[in-house]
Amino acid sequence: MARLEEQDLDEKRLARRKRRQRSQLIAYITVVFLLIAIVALIVFGIRFLRIKFAPSHTSGEVETVNTTVTEEAENVVIETPEETAPVQEYTQEDILSEIVETCIAEMPLEDKVAGLFITTPEQLTGVETAVKAGTGTKEALGKYSVGGIVYAAKNIKSDEQIKEMLSTTASMSKYPVFTVMSDKSVNADAVKTTLGYEIPEEIQNSEKAKEVSSEIGSKLYQYGFNFVLAPEIELLEDGEMTSAYALGFKESGVTACVYRFPITQERSEVADEAETDKQDDEADKEESAAEGDSEENSDGGDSEQITKDSLVLREYEMIKPAIDEKTVGAVQMSNISLPGLTGDDTPASLSSKIVEDELRGTLGFEGIVISAPLNEEAVTGKYSSAEAAIAAVKAGCDMLYIPDNFQEAYEGLLSEVEDGSVSEERVNESLRRIFNVKYADKVNQISEGN
Repeated sequence: MARLEEQDLDEKRLARRKRRQRSQLIAYITVVFLLIAIVALIVFGIRFLRIKFAPSHTSGEVETVNTTVTEEAENVVIETPEETAPVQEYTQEDILSEIVETCIAEMPLEDKVAGLFITTPEQLTGVETAVKAGTGTKEALGKYSVGGIVYAAKNIKSDEQIKEMLSTTASMSKYPVFTVMSDKSVNADAVKTTLGYEIPEEIQNSEKAKEVSSEIGSKLYQYGFNFVLAPEIELLEDGEMTSAYALGFKESGVTACVYRFPITQERSEVADEAETDKQDDEADKEESAAEGDSEENSDGGDSEQITKDSLVLREYEMIKPAIDEKTVGAVQMSNISLPGLTGDDTPASLSSKIVEDELRGTLGFEGIVISAPLNEEAVTGKYSSAEAAIAAVKAGCDMLYIPDNFQEAYEGLLSEVEDGSVSEERVNESLRRIFNVKYADKVNQISEGN
């Protein structure tokens, strides 16, 4: 019995030991899980608090960072960016200048020289009376690219005929060509009837002057004329009316050319006669008559009575507004001799003292200067056609109007340019003035196209 009891006691002890070991294991496992949960809770809590309270608890850090950034910024050298060149905007003057210079640069010398001449269609083609532009005109323009062609009443037979003739001529020319209505033709009754316009006998104010020239200009432009020798300086006897008259043509698309500068022979005779009449009285009647005979016999259009002061007070006043307001594109010279201004009997067209000193200098004219007709006795009596053309260019004229012998004048001037007696740049200078007028209407087309 004693042994059985001892055995039972050992078994009970063993069982208690196992229970105690199991309880310890459970306790260890529980502690481990508890620790893991506490660590996870702490990590989650720290993350939550950092997100929620970051702005407030990092203010000191932000201040430190800002200070550091400021110090670094002070040490940084910021390079100034290179200035970008502004986009160049072309004005109408720039576009026109580009067109003109490009055209001149591409022209052969022969065309440059021919471009200074204004001839009749008969001089150009060799026919007796030109009323149509055909093969002869095309061949002539291919050889001589003249700057302008002037038409007389005999060239105008009907409105359709002249319209076709001018249109065809313009299409045959290598460069824009002035189609000119002469001063005599514009006033011819046959031309006024054919083209359908009237010129009032008297124009009393600027408004009426512009109205009249606008009507005439519109008619001329309709038939293909783009250049007119008008107004005559002495016609309106008022500077503002002269300018308004020229403006009417300009706005119609026709270049107005005031003529004749500085004074015509006819006007000088009228002025001299008026001055004589003022001084004439019964007591000096015989002496005044003698003075009249002296003026009447003056040679070659000389007028000792004309001085610069007298021109300034009358003729210059009549043309100056048109020049200042740029309503005229050209001025035509006269062939009168003015020894009182030039000191000799050189015709005004061939005198640099009249062209350069007076017209360009005193009056400031920057447009086209056209010689008086070089086939007039005042010129042909003293100069050959070549000499007259060369003298006119050297005097400052840009265009040579109806030389006595066109081919001779052209060949003579071309030779003078080729050997350097007249520089090519001098010719280019005149072409710039000419093309500035001829290409002016192209600028708007190009501007609108861009």
